[in-house]
Amino acid sequence: MTVFWKKYNELCDEHGVKPRAVAKELEISSATVTKWVNDGMPNLEMISKIAQYFDVPIDYFINDDDVPIISETSRKRSVFKSMTSLSQRWVSLRRGSEVSLETQLKILAYTNCTVQFLNNDRYINYEPANNSVGNPNSDTIFDILDILDRCADTDSYRTVQVQLSRIALFHLKEKGFDREKLRTEHISQKKLNYLYTGIENRDKSQNYGLNFSDISFLREFTGISFAEMFYN
Repeated sequence: MTVFWKKYNELCDEHGVKPRAVAKELEISSATVTKWVNDGMPNLEMISKIAQYFDVPIDYFINDDDVPIISETSRKRSVFKSMTSLSQRWVSLRRGSEVSLETQLKILAYTNCTVQFLNNDRYINYEPANNSVGNPNSDTIFDILDILDRCADTDSYRTVQVQLSRIALFHLKEKGFDREKLRTEHISQKKLNYLYTGIENRDKSQNYGLNFSDISFLREFTGISFAEMFYN
């Protein structure tokens, strides 16, 4: 059994889906799957599609678990530290239920978008508008980051988070970081697909905007500041 077939089956089990059903959804023939069963190996394009489907890096299917990149002791320590800090992070999260009109007006002036765009719960491309809602306030970036850092308690709040995320992705693309360049294990590819296309995921938890951790990572990954992601 190849490393690929072993890990592919493990992922299918974890997600409660059948290996051939996933392949069919990805438009991969049954004959091709049979080749995998008989120790065949998919080409890079197929592995990339499957990795995106399960939201894992491509090399996940290539590296053998029996040869870990880091020692098992180090891995356990890292997991323990992450789990220990997780509860503290959870406690610090705040709910977001409504974005005030005052804050929305500040965002409209800062991002140069329309109120219709900011509150549109259907997929729509962001295009800079010529607003006349006041002068941009440089402190607005902190309002935006605060909105993204909260847990959406209402659909309207989630919508604002999603639309702000699409503004950030627009500016990242303008600066050379398109969807392909943001293909990294540190950002949920299912969430990105939803933001780029408006097509909802079966996993509803992926149908949200970028959170503060996502935006913070993108700043480090691209070298583009928070302000440049939203200001227009």
